[in-house]
Amino acid sequence: MALASAGVPKDLFHAECSVKWTVSVDCEKTQEMIVDQMNAWDNEDCGTQPGDTTPNGQKCLYKHTGNNGLTTTGTHTTPIHRYVDDLTFNFIPQDQGGCLVDANSKSQSFSILDFGTNYCNVFNLMDGSGLTQDSAYTEDTNDSICTQYSS
Repeated sequence: MALASAGVPKDLFHAECSVKWTVSVDCEKTQEMIVDQMNAWDNEDCGTQPGDTTPNGQKCLYKHTGNNGLTTTGTHTTPIHRYVDDLTFNFIPQDQGGCLVDANSKSQSFSILDFGTNYCNVFNLMDGSGLTQDSAYTEDTNDSICTQYSS
């Protein structure tokens, strides 16, 4: 527990990324936009061909696994090696309006480094849904809570 409070990831054996975003859109609509994007990218159309050693895109292989109030869960599978990452989005209404999106992506398999994959897992959904274009959009994360964020 002391390690987590010092800015070290909670689980040293699984790469992960936590990000907080703010948007002016209400939380119910923000949640709906993220779920819709997960469902739109719930397919195998990654542009990756047999024998490829690098992905040609990651905007595929998402699965929406459920909602519980203003919490949404899902997974993303990497196109080449088929590693599965768990996604959690918490949507927190703000007193001044809008929504704080507290997102996390964590690798299921043993991984210390991830070349920013967990960040991309959650950012791609925010971007694909159009929320990154919101006039009040802000992002808060860093390398201590997001594996290889600045790589």
